[in-house]
Amino acid sequence: MAILDLHKNTISEFHENLMVYYELCKDKQSKHVGFWIQKIDQLHIPEFDIKKENIENRTILRNKNWGTKLQWRDHMKSVGYNKENTKLLMVDHNNLPKPLLKTLLSLPIKHPVFSLNIQPPGGMVPAHEDTWRIWYDKHPELAKKYTFKDTLFYSVFLTRQETGHTFSAGSTNLNWEAGDVYEMPYYCNHATSNAGFVPKMLVQCLGIKK
Repeated sequence: MAILDLHKNTISEFHENLMVYYELCKDKQSKHVGFWIQKIDQLHIPEFDIKKENIENRTILRNKNWGTKLQWRDHMKSVGYNKENTKLLMVDHNNLPKPLLKTLLSLPIKHPVFSLNIQPPGGMVPAHEDTWRIWYDKHPELAKKYTFKDTLFYSVFLTRQETGHTFSAGSTNLNWEAGDVYEMPYYCNHATSNAGFVPKMLVQCLGIKK
């Protein structure tokens, strides 16, 4: 295993060794003390429209280049996850409705990348740690400068919680209202599901501490 340090090696370096990243996150989790996730703010969510052409397929087990995450993909498949039960839709930062983007830019975060996730009924995101892939793709030069210790991870809920909507972070199962902003450490193991009948919408906010 490559010798890497989450507080010394850059985000870019870890993207060449993502299975090492996962192992080090597990070690951080075993030493974690206190809350896994905490509410830090409540935003007023403006009315907004999403253009159909801006909605992308981000199904977890879709066909894509998995790079150094092949082992993780194979593990998910081995326990029963597939293209049907991991459906997820996404609106990229560059295509977010302007009223919503303006609201999100009020968050205390540098170099943010916002992704609007739409989880349809029956969709699940298996328990995982984020690797900052979307942020890394938009800021490859900054990824050579910052470490995971420098990062901030917020989730902004756009819709109220319906029966069957879940968000689990570490040992915590959230209860939320529309506009709630939650922060969790980058190494937090988390998962979401929609066993309800209406889509669940949130914005994943990745960036750097101010």
